[in-house]
Amino acid sequence: MKIVLSPITLFCRTFFLLLILFPIKGVSGEVENAQDGNASLMIPDGFVRRVIKKGESLSVICSADSVCERLFMKVNRVDERHIRPGRTVLVPVDARKAELYLPVPRTLADSRGEREMRIFLVLQYFGAYEKGELLFWGPLSSGIKKRATPPGRFFVQYKERFKRSTKYENAPMPFSINYYKGYFVHQQSLPGYAASHGCVRLLGGDAERLFFWLQIRDPVTLVSEP
Repeated sequence: MKIVLSPITLFCRTFFLLLILFPIKGVSGEVENAQDGNASLMIPDGFVRRVIKKGESLSVICSADSVCERLFMKVNRVDERHIRPGRTVLVPVDARKAELYLPVPRTLADSRGEREMRIFLVLQYFGAYEKGELLFWGPLSSGIKKRATPPGRFFVQYKERFKRSTKYENAPMPFSINYYKGYFVHQQSLPGYAASHGCVRLLGGDAERLFFWLQIRDPVTLVSEP
């Protein structure tokens, strides 16, 4: 028996097939992470979700409130350069509640020592742990799909305060922490998604704090998910 599909049914099937073959992409050209706060259905306590308007800066969004600005960049995993019109973001509206938000585990059941940096590649956040207890956390940007940051159990090899890249046009890599071959944790731009050549990018304040907190031979652990 020959089955004849209606034009509407045919359109819907074609549309969903195109979505599978050509997924909607973000600014990076990579499919945006499913764990991205912008796409998540859950809005953490103390935040509201809204779209950035044309001409809005971080100072305007947060009414020049430094606590709001800090939380905004952490939760949305962006620096000030990547606050762009049309982007859906989470905005802190209650600092007391927003400060309690934790995108990473509070404790580690498999802690590796006195101090440990744990990098959650899918979440695009890191946690700094002392004896398995979270001390502080922050956003990151790891390698794009073609230059993915490898998961694994590593150790701090050496640190370099004013390092510059030997591979990518002498690019600055402040507060560099080498943990495996040519892979580093360092300060660099954060667009809100994986965008590096393989290193782990951090906000300036987080990179500096980790640089002075982590010691040689401290463990650095990279996992896909918590």
